[in-house]
Formats: sequence, structure tokens, C-alpha cells
Amino acid sequence: MPGFEEFSGFEVIRAAMEVEKNGHRFYSTVAARAKSPLARELFSWLAQDEVQHLRTLEDLVPKYQEGSFWEDEEQFLPYLRRFADKEIFPSAERLEQVLREPQSDLRALDLAIEAEENFAEYFHRAAGAARTSDGREAFAWLAAEEDRHAAVLKERKAQLEKSSTPRG
Repeated sequence: MPGFEEFSGFEVIRAAMEVEKNGHRFYSTVAARAKSPLARELFSWLAQDEVQHLRTLEDLVPKYQEGSFWEDEEQFLPYLRRFADKEIFPSAERLEQVLREPQSDLRALDLAIEAEENFAEYFHRAAGAARTSDGREAFAWLAAEEDRHAAVLKERKAQLEKSSTPRG
């Protein structure tokens, strides 16, 4: 697969849309099965934020579509599927295993933090390597959004750990 410097803003946006869909599924699943109200609220908010990201990305498509490297989406779909399958968010099997653990809320937070940090790192590197200004702009926006999610997750994890620690 070519390096990310070879992708236009359009390809970046379409790939990110697939990951946002996976993120929504992940956060919705965890929200529905979270044990603590704090975790349930956080994961519900993140699921909704992924929907908002998807809407923002959909609004950006026309801006970036002109001059994209791919004539039509059918040519690009195999790449989109590979990108979405890269387990930026954990697989359904891995998530199911974590949700059965005694500290499932904390473990799910760990998975979410890891996913958001990996996604942010990917887009930070891509922003630095992109050849086109629209690609750099798209990558930088996505990186900032994922950094924001990771920060919120870390803050809430600390709150959840504090609230679940027995007081003596």
C-alpha cells in the first residue's frame, strides 16, 4: 500500500469516515454494556462525537473530491476496507473478551485510549508527509480531534479509577 504522502485530502477523508463508523460501533457497544454511570455517559458521548465527526467529514467531501487520485469510489473501496480493518478500534472478539472482565469499564477505557492515540499518531505523521495542502489540512484536523478524544478518555479514566478505589 502506498504511503500516506500519496493520498489526497479526499482519500484521507473517505478513509477516516470508515474509521469513524467503526469508532461509533465500538463506543455504542461499550456504552450499552458499561457498568458505571460515568463510563456509560462517557462512551455515549464519544459515540455521538463520532457521529458528529462523520457528519463533518461528509461535509468536507465536496471540498476535497475535485482532484482526487481516484476516478470513482469503486476503485478506492478496497483501500477503504483495508484501512477500516486495521483494528484502529479493537475487533468485536477482543472487545467482547474485555467486556466480560471484572474491571471491564477500565479495560474498555484502555482500549479506547490506545485506539485514539494510534489514530492521532497516524494522522500526525500523515500531516507531516502529505504532498498537498488539502491533505495536510485534513490530516491535521483529524489528528487534533483524536488527540482531544484521548485526553478526555485519560481524564475520565482517572475519575473512574478514583471513584472505584475503596476508601479506607
